[in-house]
Amino acid sequence: MRELTLRSRWAARGAKFGSLCGAECVESFGDVAGELFAIRNTAALCDFSFSGVFEFDEADGAEFLDSKLAANILKLRYGKVIDTFLANRAGRIVAEVFVGNADDKIVAVSEQIDGSAALELAAGASADLSGSRVLLSVDGPLAWKVVREVFGSDILNLSFLSMEKYDFEGACVFLMRNGRTGEFGYQFLAPSEVADSLCEKIEAALGGVGGRVCGFGAHEIARMEGNFFNVYKEGVRAGCPLELGLQWMADFEKESFSGSEAILSKRESGLKRRLTGIMSSGKLEVGCALFDGAREVGVAVAVSESPSLKTNIGLALIDAQIAMPGVGLSPLPGAPVSVSTVSRPFIVAESLKRGMED
Repeated sequence: MRELTLRSRWAARGAKFGSLCGAECVESFGDVAGELFAIRNTAALCDFSFSGVFEFDEADGAEFLDSKLAANILKLRYGKVIDTFLANRAGRIVAEVFVGNADDKIVAVSEQIDGSAALELAAGASADLSGSRVLLSVDGPLAWKVVREVFGSDILNLSFLSMEKYDFEGACVFLMRNGRTGEFGYQFLAPSEVADSLCEKIEAALGGVGGRVCGFGAHEIARMEGNFFNVYKEGVRAGCPLELGLQWMADFEKESFSGSEAILSKRESGLKRRLTGIMSSGKLEVGCALFDGAREVGVAVAVSESPSLKTNIGLALIDAQIAMPGVGLSPLPGAPVSVSTVSRPFIVAESLKRGMED
């Protein structure tokens, strides 16, 4: 298992470690509710270095990635980022991939659930940087203040799904604005040799806004609350990008991409199930069947206790005919209704209310 570069730093702060697709991750610092509170109200720093990082030469790399990924990578402009996916031959998602055009290079950051995804991307890369870079994510309504302290007011011009390079202690650091919590979110992609000093500066800025470090567990709840795709949860259980509502990540006018034949076939035949938000008065379990009276109409594919809402929320694949908010369901045939379908996102992000105001 690939160990985190900053492992000793996080261990000293009481981190609880886990793994994602063969790479170590920080699950939490023992207070998931408090860590989520920071994401929603101030700012939180999370180590995303479990992600795969691949570098490509601009011309050849764009063509290679375009043949693999669902989005049109050939349209990627300098300083911009595309959020897309890699599918297997059966049309199931195996990785969510952020592709950025950085100077004369293209950088792909991959959250992958299948080891074959890393091998497929690495096959066309000029370098696999997964073990020599750190990826640090700062998210929250005050995240922009933290990042401004590190790189200056220029970062205020960074639009969503864009990136810029900065010098930090003589090293090139890429800053991407690509948060997935609903709040302002930025990711620092930096060489391992400056990881500790960069982290030191970020944490100092965090202290100035009352923020804290957090684990990926809090991020997973925030993603679900904010209606952002999580490849490690619903991606694993559902797999089909169409049922997951990820058509916006793909360009169906492309000639082909990995898994396109199976995905296009599913698209032509029509969807029988759709991903739908659910809320429950009782505890939900992944894999739990859902019933409309005596008829089974869906299955829960991702669940979470939401400290923000003080209730249980989740995502379910529901029969397309009733995949809409306001439908009452039950976990047993003929049982009283205890689950309801709801609209997403589950929360209104603080960043939308407060904006970038000092």
